[in-house]
Amino acid sequence: MASASHSAFSHDGQFLAFCGTDGKLKIWETATSRLKQEFVPNLHLSSPCSVLDWIVVGAQSANGTPWKKRRKKSVSEDTEQKEIIVMGSTNGTITLYDVSTSSVNDQLQNGHSSTITAITWSPHAGLFTAAEDKQIVEWDLQEKTVKCKWKSGKGKVTSLAVLPEGKSLLSGEKTIKWWDLETKQVIGTFTGHANQVNALRCAKVTSDTSYLFSSGSGDDYISVWSLNEAKKDKAPVATLTLPDEAVSYSVKAVKDSQILVLSVTRSGHAQLFKYQVNGTSSKPIKPALNVIVAADSGQKESVQQIPIITGEITDDSKMLLCYGTFLGLTIEKVIPDFSDKVQCLVRVDLRKSKEKKDEAVTKVKKANIDEKVEYLAPGAEAANAVGKRTKSGTGSQLPLKDRLENLSLNAETSTTGQSTCKGENMCQLLLQGLASGDKTLLTTVLYVRKESVIKNTLAKLPTTAIMPLLKELTTMLQGKTYPSKFAVLWLKALVTTHAASMIANPSTRDALVPILSLIDAKQALLPEISRLKGRVGLITGQLSRRAEKQEKDLTDECLLVYQDEDSSEEDIDMGKVELDSESDDNWEETSDQEPMQEDAENGKSDDNASISSSD
Repeated sequence: MASASHSAFSHDGQFLAFCGTDGKLKIWETATSRLKQEFVPNLHLSSPCSVLDWIVVGAQSANGTPWKKRRKKSVSEDTEQKEIIVMGSTNGTITLYDVSTSSVNDQLQNGHSSTITAITWSPHAGLFTAAEDKQIVEWDLQEKTVKCKWKSGKGKVTSLAVLPEGKSLLSGEKTIKWWDLETKQVIGTFTGHANQVNALRCAKVTSDTSYLFSSGSGDDYISVWSLNEAKKDKAPVATLTLPDEAVSYSVKAVKDSQILVLSVTRSGHAQLFKYQVNGTSSKPIKPALNVIVAADSGQKESVQQIPIITGEITDDSKMLLCYGTFLGLTIEKVIPDFSDKVQCLVRVDLRKSKEKKDEAVTKVKKANIDEKVEYLAPGAEAANAVGKRTKSGTGSQLPLKDRLENLSLNAETSTTGQSTCKGENMCQLLLQGLASGDKTLLTTVLYVRKESVIKNTLAKLPTTAIMPLLKELTTMLQGKTYPSKFAVLWLKALVTTHAASMIANPSTRDALVPILSLIDAKQALLPEISRLKGRVGLITGQLSRRAEKQEKDLTDECLLVYQDEDSSEEDIDMGKVELDSESDDNWEETSDQEPMQEDAENGKSDDNASISSSD
């Protein structure tokens, strides 16, 4: 499955392999739920595991040793096989881990140049891988070389599956391609997923009938395809509905042409389907059984769910369920109960029982101070201390409580009147807390915001306490946000102050491995969180603006506003009107008088002209 962490059951169902964001490979025994092996691959931070799967190889081929001429082997020796874990990394390298020897068997290289995105194996066809370089590689496990390599297409392949007969291969992008392994040509395609196909499973019902099950990221269904004929754009013959996205599922063909499908959704529930092969089904198929694991809290009102992580159908048609967390994992084989649609399993939550056990262990017996005890100040020489004890038994007979009070962070002066440094007190308390594992002391010291106090404390810290402090800071970083803030401040100051000592110490690399993996995991989530923050900000902004509009005063958006008239305003308006009318009349009178004056002037000019002519 395409996820940040990867897990897979072995083919015989005896082991469960898991590789998380910290790069550690963990293997559990399914019969006892016991962590059997834990392995950290080389360069797991620069090239972490991207996908894993199980293969079964012969003992001789797994060891990579050439065949030697000897006597004919027995049948038991010929059939000797063992489980190998195949891990694909981000740099294109494939690692083979042998569970029987708890070591890396070999590495497959020069096949891919980018992140491995899908792995599949078949006892008849061998090992196939796909990567972001859009190449599909067929490997030769005997020679540890590339047997064949061809281009997968324009899209990135995120899932692979080999048909049971081993003659054809299926690759999943947004479409599913059906490849002929002899010609390396596409003989059919299947469309129907809007998102990237993240898992493909095949089931063989009869010698001539096989079916393909596919799921996509973000899809709440599993599509069923018939593999009897190769047709392009073929529609699914059935659809299995899910309440949420499937993170893992397993298929198993049983008698009477029936296929059992066990899916585990992101919500932590498991669904068991009974798919009867009877042609095309137009209606979605609902699960025949829903499986839920609940914690035994002792109170019926408050029932807490234990999430199911993954599941597998065994050869005897039972459910192999893995629930809890990978820190407290439980693997159980459950018989399906079809008498009811919901099968609820009430189990003890291992996290709570572990917390109670830790509380019982942390109870420390009080120190016996009846005898004469001499309190030695930090930094005193051992020889002088031995001499003082041998000479006299008198001295500062202070219990642990009083000694811790003397190291109080609020104390500004010592008993002798000399000034004490706060960094020295902090350093002594930190050493006491690291040595005893007292959470109260560690909380008092490490939950400090002032960088100057942190630097002064670390400046007086001995080099032997660097590794225990790194382990404590790693625990704080793996916790919630509040302790992580303080852990970052201390880690920054520690690297700055004791860089030379940490470089010289060979165990520093192993101590920094989980811290660097946590940083890489959080950096990978940063773009998604930023995108989510922006979308949530848009939604909340729209809601706030809508609420502000609803809370506005009704008078702000009135259709009609009535206002009483004022007498003073009426007088002013009337005066304006009268003045305007008078001005208009005057303008008309003056306009009439102007032509009359012009005519009179013209008449006078005519009379003068006539008189002048008469003269």
